[in-house]
Amino acid sequence: MFVATVTWEFKIVPTNPTLRFACVSDLEEYRELQHDPSSTEVWYFEPITKLDAASEEAFELLRFTVDGQARPARRTTRAGTQLYSVNLGAETIAAKRAVTVSYTYRVLVQQHGHLLYLDISRPTKGLKVQFAYGNCGIRYVNVLDYIASSHTPRVAHLPASDPSPSIVVGFDGWVFPKAGVAFVWVLEREMEATKAIGRRAHEARC
Repeated sequence: MFVATVTWEFKIVPTNPTLRFACVSDLEEYRELQHDPSSTEVWYFEPITKLDAASEEAFELLRFTVDGQARPARRTTRAGTQLYSVNLGAETIAAKRAVTVSYTYRVLVQQHGHLLYLDISRPTKGLKVQFAYGNCGIRYVNVLDYIASSHTPRVAHLPASDPSPSIVVGFDGWVFPKAGVAFVWVLEREMEATKAIGRRAHEARC
């Protein structure tokens, strides 16, 4: 498994006093929560051995701030599901002004799944996504954007040979829900295995 640490930061005029985060192991529940306007972030975690979505190892909300001020999160669990809720405070809603919301969570991602997909859950103007993958055995990463627009997003690469390999995706226009960005990788060990197969095939022909 990879341990992915994800940080989102955006400005919003909040209308809902509570933001909710969920990690679930049931696909039907996952799809329902994706269409629930009260859900801020929803992750699906496929159960593996003794791990399911209710485990803190699978998903954990690490930090949540409003204008730089930390807000506590309340965590609840039930079979195959965990939920976090954060109260923004009545004064934040009453002010009816834009605030900067930032939150960080940690999630387990299967290495052999070769995919990390980041869903855009709210209308967003101006998007920047950075994917850093240093020292984790990834040889190469492709990026796929699911942004409906006549303009192509900007993509900048720092390759795996760089001390800090990463990909940055930027888009200046509006991005709407159901859009997202996917990062698809090839592992170093897979490349080595392919080379070994190629060498054996060459030796057999010789």
